[in-house]
Amino acid sequence: MPQETASNSEADYGMTRLDYAKSKGWWVRLYRPGSKKPDASKLFSDSAHNGYEAARIAARTWRDEKMAELDIQPRQRDGNGHFTTYSRNRSGKIGVRLCHDYTADGSISRIYWEAKFMVNGKQRVRSYSVWKYGYECAWRLAIAERQRHDGEPVPDTVPERPDWLVALAVTHGLTL
Repeated sequence: MPQETASNSEADYGMTRLDYAKSKGWWVRLYRPGSKKPDASKLFSDSAHNGYEAARIAARTWRDEKMAELDIQPRQRDGNGHFTTYSRNRSGKIGVRLCHDYTADGSISRIYWEAKFMVNGKQRVRSYSVWKYGYECAWRLAIAERQRHDGEPVPDTVPERPDWLVALAVTHGLTL
């Protein structure tokens, strides 16, 4: 059965092990933050590099040279294996995001901060309404919920309100 596994060790940053019936090797892909397309990509097959470990060493060497050449920094991970920064994260904390739901006519029916976390190996979600608690208080509740489960520090500053939320509040005469 074909297998493709990403290595979580710092030494193998950006490297994926390929174990297919006809192809085995190390695939290096380097991305700039926020990019979906790799800036550099190369496969180091075991057969072309005289074995597993030699291919791994060649892949690391090439990766390090490319990272220096392209000025790409490795992304940092927290203790749970998750990245500590994420290009689309606006809350300041991984696992917390601002969400909204739509009605059938396309208007926004609900705005809330959502905290995702793991309990006994299962993902759980808790949400806090912006209408009920206000923008800042709902954010603080979601941040505190996530912090209770991962123990990581919480940000001090409330994220800026997105333009669409400010426009919605002005249109409806609301204070958030």
